[in-house]
Amino acid sequence: MIILAGHLKTSPEHVEELAAALQSLVADTLLEDGCLDYNFAIQDRAAGAILVYERWRDQDALNTHLALPAIGAVLGGWADRIEIAVRKFDAANERGFTE
Repeated sequence: MIILAGHLKTSPEHVEELAAALQSLVADTLLEDGCLDYNFAIQDRAAGAILVYERWRDQDALNTHLALPAIGAVLGGWADRIEIAVRKFDAANERGFTE
């Protein structure tokens, strides 16, 4: 499993617009083969920070997602206005919270 977690940062005056652009991707992305979770939330409006959390079955599923025109349009359209501080993790031992 692949987990992406971190922040996207933009200027405070653009954070709501960026959040809306990201939210517009959620419903369709959750239907993609291999998408387990796909979430964005404004964490700090004053700092322009949006929390990112995604889980993917594997790298192939993530690669397919990233190659979609809608994803490229959002990322490309915001490329000069965001800082991507997102990390990718490989998870091989998923279990319940109390296990």
